[in-house]
Amino acid sequence: MIKAVLLDVDNTLLDFNKSAAETIKSAFSELGLKYSEGVFDVFLRTNDELWRKIEEKEITRAELHRDRWNIIFDRLGVNADGAEMERLFLSGLENYAIPVEGALDTVKYLSGKYKLYTASNAPYAQQVKRLTLSGILPFIEKILNFEDQGINKPQKRFFEECLKTISSATREETAIIGDSLSADMAGGKSVGITTVWFNRGGSVNPPSGLCDYTVNSLAEIKTVL
Repeated sequence: MIKAVLLDVDNTLLDFNKSAAETIKSAFSELGLKYSEGVFDVFLRTNDELWRKIEEKEITRAELHRDRWNIIFDRLGVNADGAEMERLFLSGLENYAIPVEGALDTVKYLSGKYKLYTASNAPYAQQVKRLTLSGILPFIEKILNFEDQGINKPQKRFFEECLKTISSATREETAIIGDSLSADMAGGKSVGITTVWFNRGGSVNPPSGLCDYTVNSLAEIKTVL
């Protein structure tokens, strides 16, 4: 029987893509740069590449923040200050908390049955503000991200630390809900907790044995938990 649920935040509870797009538009305006839809496509591709390297321990979080917008501007052929853009992006992102459809209702439902914890690679202060703005924070027992120790999903140690914090439930009584097969599902499986994959696009088949449950919308979580 499940007693505790770990919740991924970006693109599970909060729509990171929409929030990031609005943040980038605002930052480009402040820097006097022209924004087009192609800008976000390059951002998303580059950001995904860099976070994948963090998951695989090829680069650090500090290197991502140092290089992200320099790489993006280079790919766009734009002459601009990547460090300043990164500062504007990080500070601006805190002000956008666009929930994924059904997120608040799902969290309310889950909180009536389980202890809820977030499990995220994003900065702690940023998540506190965004979850507060979205109305989700009151339903969360604790935000877990362990950024001070430099541990990121999907490292096994990240999940082991989460389980230590959740003293009211064993690993057999813990589940994770997330959109990432690598960070959330593989990470959860590494410590033997129940995995619920939020397959937002509904077009990808997960590797066999990686996901205990698959849902295509947050509303479907009520059918498995």
